[in-house]
Amino acid sequence: MKKAEIIILSGQSNAVGVGRVECLPLHFDEKTIGKWREGFDKILINYYSHDKKSNGFVKTTLGCTEATKFTIGPEIGIAEALSEKYPEKEFFIVKCAYGGMSLHTDFLSPSGDPKYDPEAYASQKKNIVEEYGIGEPIRAGWAYNELVKLLSESISYLSSIGYEPEVKAFCWMQGENDACLPETTNQYARLYDCMLRDLAGTFKGLFDHCIYVDAGISEIWPLYKELNGIKKAYAESRDNCRYIDTIGEGLTTKNEPAGEVDIYHYDSDCVVKLGRLFVREFEA
Repeated sequence: MKKAEIIILSGQSNAVGVGRVECLPLHFDEKTIGKWREGFDKILINYYSHDKKSNGFVKTTLGCTEATKFTIGPEIGIAEALSEKYPEKEFFIVKCAYGGMSLHTDFLSPSGDPKYDPEAYASQKKNIVEEYGIGEPIRAGWAYNELVKLLSESISYLSSIGYEPEVKAFCWMQGENDACLPETTNQYARLYDCMLRDLAGTFKGLFDHCIYVDAGISEIWPLYKELNGIKKAYAESRDNCRYIDTIGEGLTTKNEPAGEVDIYHYDSDCVVKLGRLFVREFEA
């Protein structure tokens, strides 16, 4: 049976990807951008990204992000790097990411805290991301549950068409929300460990050869040094974990779009670079 190598991409808004497509010509030629618009035939993505769903696997392309914005996500960098290294090989990205969501509440997993709610899902709100933004109460664990659901659906589909699925990499771009308070920063490593263990336990055998790649957050967040230190220490303590020093790698949030710079989100070229950095780590 042919293997289906799955790459999970998850986290909050910088995993969704808020780099403006309109800014891409500042960094890339039209041929490259055109290729991304057309999409990658052999690298498919099944996504629930902020407020937009693909409802199954589709070509990885621009716009696998928010419903109301034409933006670019790290999946483009992942797809491009993989297609360069393995031009004839198939990969399947499962992307589950939501702007503004935390590890301490939204991505809380079953072993993380008794407040975890196994019945919490996005469908219990008209627009869970929008309502979160105006302070509506959210049931703990809903984003984790959606990740499990999307991955389960993806695995079932791939199995039904003759593949043997396995998770090759788990790419995590998150922590901005948790780096705002000492109490949430301090429990980050424990909750991250719980999430990874719970995922592997739910999908027995599928994560046996997975590489977990955790990206650091930018300098704009109050406790970024502390949180990035926690992420780095966690990765260094485990053979199957990696850490991306996004600051050291030169990823910026200070340039785009011109005239109304979005300081919280990576510039468009850096969104692509982030995806390529994920591949560098799990293919190293």
